[in-house]
Amino acid sequence: MTDVAERTDLTLERRFNAPQDRVWDVVTRPENMVLWFGHDGWTMESHSLDFTRTGPWHAHMRSAEGNRFDVSGMVTEVAPPRHVAFTWAWQDAEGTRGHESHVTFTLAPAGDVTLFTLHHSGLPDSETATSHEGGWTAVLARLARQFPDGIQPDQ
Repeated sequence: MTDVAERTDLTLERRFNAPQDRVWDVVTRPENMVLWFGHDGWTMESHSLDFTRTGPWHAHMRSAEGNRFDVSGMVTEVAPPRHVAFTWAWQDAEGTRGHESHVTFTLAPAGDVTLFTLHHSGLPDSETATSHEGGWTAVLARLARQFPDGIQPDQ
């Protein structure tokens, strides 16, 4: 019998029709992050989203159905305008953090557009990786809407 390795990482790429510095500002500055960080229909109840510096962060969001979602971590690396890395863990209603994983956002110029790569690693199992892939796909759709010319058509 052959063991199939469980997928515990995911990588998503998008090409935004915006200069790298503009994408960096939208991706890292608190006043911009609240516009895209979360799913459509969710409200940001409180946050310390600021990926321009290392240190702790949290986001407390509520879905359109009224469910609360709390996630937090530490921003571990910031290299403007190319790279930000942070830890990620969901919290339960009592504030207990679950399994911690790692996320990186990497930006690179690609001709007239900016290539944005999200890598989420260290998830506990393939089911969680698949769930997070769906979540990040929705979040990146909101991020794309922050740029007047949107996303490259092939994505």
